[in-house]
Formats: sequence, C-alpha cells, structure tokens
Amino acid sequence: NAEPTRSARSLPPIPGPMPDPVAPEPAREKDLFGREPVGRPDWSHRKGEPRVFALIWMLYLMGVTILMFSSFVNAVSISPSITRPAGVRMLLATALGLALLWPAIRLAQRPSQRPVRHVLRDLFVLLVPAQAVIWPHAMGVLAGWSFEVLGAISAAFLAWGLVVGGVIAMADSQIWRIPRPVWMGAILGVVFAAPLLGLVVPEPAAGRADTPRPGWMLSPATTVLELTRDRSASGSLDAVQTGHWRLLGAIACAGGSLLLLSHACEVAVRRRHP
Repeated sequence: NAEPTRSARSLPPIPGPMPDPVAPEPAREKDLFGREPVGRPDWSHRKGEPRVFALIWMLYLMGVTILMFSSFVNAVSISPSITRPAGVRMLLATALGLALLWPAIRLAQRPSQRPVRHVLRDLFVLLVPAQAVIWPHAMGVLAGWSFEVLGAISAAFLAWGLVVGGVIAMADSQIWRIPRPVWMGAILGVVFAAPLLGLVVPEPAAGRADTPRPGWMLSPATTVLELTRDRSASGSLDAVQTGHWRLLGAIACAGGSLLLLSHACEVAVRRRHP
C-alpha cells in the first residue's frame, strides 16, 4: 500500500455528531404540603371533577338557604304558617337543582368514558350535602315536619336522582348517537310534563286528605309538594302513606333500570371500539 501523501496527513479529523445534551428532569409538582404524587406524574387528578361540581352545588344550596331565611326578615313572629311555606320552597328549589342544574352541567360537557360510575359519584356529591337541607326542618323552630316526611323527601331525592342520572348515563353511553340537547329535552319533559298536565286536566274530586295523589308523584317538583302538603283535615299536619312509598320505589326502580341499561350500552360501545 502506498504511503498517504503529506497533504492528506495534515488534514484534521472530521468530528462526529455531537451527542444531544441530556435535558434536565423537570421538577415534579408538589401539593400545598410539599408532597409529590405517588404513582402519578402530577396532581391533575385532584384538580378536576367532581370538585368543581361539588363547589357549584354547595354554592347553590347556600343560596337556597339564604333565600329561605331572608323570607323571615319582615316576620313579626316565627310560626309554622311562615316557616313551612319557606321550607317547601327551599326543598322545591333543591329538587329542581337536582333535576335541572345537574344534567345542564353534565350534558354541556364532553361525554364521560365511565358514565355509570361518574353518575353514581355525582349522586354522592349531590345527596350527601342535600341532607343538611332536609333534616333541619324537623326542628320546631323551622317546619317541624316528622322524620317520616323528611325520610320520604330524602328517598324522593334519591329516586329522582337515579332517574335523572340514568338519562345522563344513557346520553354519555353514545350508543344511539342522539344529540345531547335531545336528552336535556327529555329531562325537561320528565320535570314539567306532570305539572303542565295538572294545569290542563282538572284534578278529580279529592278524597281523604291523607290519600296519595299519584299524578303529583310523577315529577320531582310536585313530589315535594305532595309529600309536604297539609293533611290537617285527616287529623295530622303531615303523614306519608304506603302508597307514597310504593310510588317512590317504582320511581327508584325505573332509575335503576336506566342505569343498568346504560351500563350495558357502555359495555357494548367499549367492545365495538376497544
């Protein structure tokens, strides 16, 4: 082999590609107490739902409570004739918040990937604070309702919550591709159909004051009015009959059936699009 020429020997070696600088690892996010998340990249799982929704619901209940007590400002004395109508309006506003505010917020958002799980989570967020609105009305200084009436109202919130939650879960399952405003229209129909029908169709002749009125149990709004109506003509200011509990059980079964159906739709969609 020929010896390399002098000019070739004088050329400097060609440098290779420079190694990429190692990017420094970003600092991990810490909470208020300086703790880093365990098993997660950051604390984003603590920044979203249901915390924002719970805050909105608590502010709504606080506003409902303030409005109730503001009606006592000009009262000369506190008596059941004043506190009971205010308590009815308070519970009615709470029922409408459960039946309208909740679906209005959820149906305005993107569909959930786990509809039934998220509906049950929302129900916990809704119903637990609502107990603080319901049970104080057992005190004589407020409405003075019996525990039976307040228990029936609590059960009514649960039953209608299952119905509304079932509709939300059906909308989120997306198996029929029905637009979300249509589902909201269905909820509006559930809430207002029975009251509107009661305005058009005259109420039949009333029997005993403690006789349940089934038509009034077909809406969350009129359910509150039916459970809290004055039954003094029957010898008691308030009473819940077996017929009320049966109707509440039927409503709860309808809501549970919707949740089961939406869960089946969720599974079918997941298998179709794994």
